[in-house]
Amino acid sequence: MKLNRSAQGDAGPPARRLVRALVATVVGGTLAVSLAACSGGGAGDSSGSEAATDGGAARSEMAAPDTAGDAAESATGAIGVAEAREEAVDRELVTTGNATLVVEDPFGAAEQIADLVEDAGGRVEARDERAETDDELGSASMTLRIPADRVSATLDALDELGDVRDRHVETVDVTGTAQDLDARIEALRASTDRLRELMADADRTADLIEIEAELATRQAELDSRVSERNRLSDEVAMSTLHVEIVAEGTPAAQAQPGGFLGGLSAGWSALVSTFNVVVLVLGAITPWLLLAGLVLLAVVGVRRQLTKGRSGGPGSPAAEPEPAPAE
Repeated sequence: MKLNRSAQGDAGPPARRLVRALVATVVGGTLAVSLAACSGGGAGDSSGSEAATDGGAARSEMAAPDTAGDAAESATGAIGVAEAREEAVDRELVTTGNATLVVEDPFGAAEQIADLVEDAGGRVEARDERAETDDELGSASMTLRIPADRVSATLDALDELGDVRDRHVETVDVTGTAQDLDARIEALRASTDRLRELMADADRTADLIEIEAELATRQAELDSRVSERNRLSDEVAMSTLHVEIVAEGTPAAQAQPGGFLGGLSAGWSALVSTFNVVVLVLGAITPWLLLAGLVLLAVVGVRRQLTKGRSGGPGSPAAEPEPAPAE
C-alpha cells in the first residue's frame, strides 16, 4: 500500500506541470496572435488614415489652385465685362476750336484753306473778307466744318501756311444728351404707333378726333426730337473751327507782352482808341453846333429889332406933361 501511494505521489506533480506548461503555451500563443492581429489592424488603420489624410490634403491642394484660378478668372472676367461695357458705349464728342493765322496775303491764304478743307472732306460754312484800306490792311475770317478725326491734321496744315497764334480747341462729351434723345425718340415712336392703332380701331367720331389731336402733338414732338438729334450728330461728326486771317503788321498780328508791360500796353491802346472815338464824335457834331449857333444869333438879333421898334416907333403914345402944382 505504501508503494502504490509513493508511485502516485511521484507521478502526479510532473503531469500537472506538463499540463500547465501546455496550457501556458497555448494561451501565450493565442495572446501573441491576438496582439499581432491587433497591431496589424492598428497599423493598417493608421496607414489608411494617413493615406486618407494625404489623399484629402492632395485633393485640397489640387482644389485650392483650381478655386484660386476660378476666382482670378471670375475677377478678370468681371473686369473684362466692365471694360467691354465701357467700350460698347461709343462716346460722342463735340469739338470746337479757333485760331489766328498771320500771313502776308490773307485772301490767298483763305483760298488755300478752302481747298485744304475740301480735300479733308469738310466745307466752308462762312467766309468774310475785308479789303485793304488806307487805315488798315486786308483780313479774312472763315468758319470751317471739318470731320472730327481731321481737326489735328488741319491745324498742322495751317502751320505750313503761316504763323498760327491763339490756338484753342475744346471738346465736350455729349454722350448723355445723345442717349437721352435716343430714349425719348424711341418712346415717342412707340407712342405714335400705338395711337395709330387706336385710331384705326376707333368707332366713335369723338374718340377719333381726340386721338388725332394727341397723335399730332406726339408727332410734332417726335419731329422736333429727331431734328435735335440730327443736329447733335452733325456737330459730333463735323467739328467747327473758326479761323481769323490777318496780315503781318496789324495789331492783331503783333505778339502782346505779358505782365505789367502787357497791361500798360493794353491800357494805352484803350486810351488812344477812346481819344480817337471822342475826336471823331466832336468832328461829327461840330458842323451841327455851328449851325445851331448861327440860328441862335439870328433869333436873338430879330428879337432885339422887334423890341427896339416897339419902344421908339412913331405910333407910340407921347408922354403927357405932369400938372403944375397949385399955389
